Amino acid sequence: MISTKQPSPKPQNDNYARLANYIADASHEGQKCLMAWSAGCMAGDDFQLGISEVLATQACNTRTKKEKTYHLIVSFRPEDEAKLSGEDFKEIEQRFAKVLGFEEHQRHCGVHNNTANPHMHVAYNMIHPEKKIRHAPYYDYWKRDELCRKLEKEYGVSIDPGRKQRKELHCYLTDRKVKILPAVKAAQSWEHVHATMALYGLQVSCKDDVQFTPFEGAGRDCRVAGAEINSLLSKIALEERLGAFEPKQKFYQTMEVFEPSPLDKSKKNDKAETMEAYTGQESFDGYLKRHKGIIDAVRDSARSWKDFQNILQDELNVTIKERGRGAVFADLTVRGKNQPHAKLSSLGREYSRSKLEAEFGKLIPLEQGRKVTPKREYSSKPLHRDPERVRLLQEYKASIAKRKAMFEQQKSEREVEMQKLRLQWQVRIKKYRVDGVLTWKEKRYLISVAKAEQLRHEEQLKKKYAEKRSKIKEEIPYGNWNEFLRQKAESGNNVALAVLQSSKNKDQAVFKERPVEKLLEGMTYSVDNKGNITYKLTEGGVVLDNGKDIVASKDDEAQKFAQKLRGRRFGRMVRNQ
Repeated sequence: MISTKQPSPKPQNDNYARLANYIADASHEGQKCLMAWSAGCMAGDDFQLGISEVLATQACNTRTKKEKTYHLIVSFRPEDEAKLSGEDFKEIEQRFAKVLGFEEHQRHCGVHNNTANPHMHVAYNMIHPEKKIRHAPYYDYWKRDELCRKLEKEYGVSIDPGRKQRKELHCYLTDRKVKILPAVKAAQSWEHVHATMALYGLQVSCKDDVQFTPFEGAGRDCRVAGAEINSLLSKIALEERLGAFEPKQKFYQTMEVFEPSPLDKSKKNDKAETMEAYTGQESFDGYLKRHKGIIDAVRDSARSWKDFQNILQDELNVTIKERGRGAVFADLTVRGKNQPHAKLSSLGREYSRSKLEAEFGKLIPLEQGRKVTPKREYSSKPLHRDPERVRLLQEYKASIAKRKAMFEQQKSEREVEMQKLRLQWQVRIKKYRVDGVLTWKEKRYLISVAKAEQLRHEEQLKKKYAEKRSKIKEEIPYGNWNEFLRQKAESGNNVALAVLQSSKNKDQAVFKERPVEKLLEGMTYSVDNKGNITYKLTEGGVVLDNGKDIVASKDDEAQKFAQKLRGRRFGRMVRNQ
């Protein structure tokens, strides 16, 4: 279970009604929404009336200049959907509302299953319905993370270790579980438990549950509950046997020490990662990070800004230029407004403008007109590894080039026709103004009518070309590599499905068989960006094939279909969820 707070929009872009309607999937008639509900509203179960109530509440607070909506997403593993009922989702939302301080606030919630991982959206009104003051949770990540760990145990869903160093500590404990458990089981007191864990460089604390943290680098990032490793290490099991928790009284020698990998100093770019996940193509930020070793070597060998800029162009076809009060890496393949760029600090603090200028002096831009043939250049290439992608990539590039050419031609035609239309009406309006026969009242009336007619004709022209754009999108309905692969896979192309699945871990089996189409009449299926196949059955059942396992919802139709599918795929029956 993973909880995420969506980045806050600018106050002028904060739109609670739009978010609530998205959660209810109003524009698609609930095709991706399993369930939607509202809470904390006087309107009760009336979803739309609740939205109006929230907007009225937000309008009462005119003092705050910040956003008034908190958007929370709670994601689950595919196999968890069958374990959770509608009431479970509502109870989980109430727990999050309580821990975030939104228990008395209005909110609109919904559960979506349009991706491989079912997820719950919650829109919280940050304005209290009675006090009319704005509430913003403080250090909300830690509160949500601790609650996720508790809920995973209570509802029996898959455990997600959390952040990088916490995952490493979880693996460290799991690998040594065979040695730790017998020693803890044989312990006669809490001091023996402290001594056992000290051998592995860990200290024991207890609040809501028994927690293990390393002696060095201890912090909230590196903390694992004992119950996550084994039920014998839970607070309840240990206190039943050893009594109330007692802190450590002595110091003990260590046999080995947990050493987390160093934190990545490069700045995380959420937008670039989202773009790569959505399109399946390399972002400029990702291009720089994948070639950071080359940039480091260039920096070490350079003696001045001129050397640094020239070698960067020779090696990667990038340059460093000023932007605002800072500086950015910029791609030299594309010039002008659409030139890809990334902050210097995206490669780490050591690449800040101040540190580069301390090393090379004041920033000097690349010499104008310098022409070279670079060894590498950014081209937003696909991230998938499958060797069979070449033919598909050629087809994709040809289609995208055709799509762009059609859009450009349509745009130029629209501009020419729009200019011609405006010129016609300008001439007509000018005639009315210089006409010596008409009175000033008649001129004013005719000019106002002419301007209204001009606007009407412009709207008709825009509508005409909007229909033409729609036809182009129908002819070539994909705008990025992932969409192209998904549509090919859904039409039965095995190679496209294999390429999609090649983005997963190398040790994960790749399923290259065409999706099953005719095991059940009226069944539909879809393929996501990772090659996971979701089958939707006639009676509302859902079966997910993620390549490693097949997970089915609780209804009989889905269970039977999953058994057939597993027998076809693996030669064995699906386990009941």
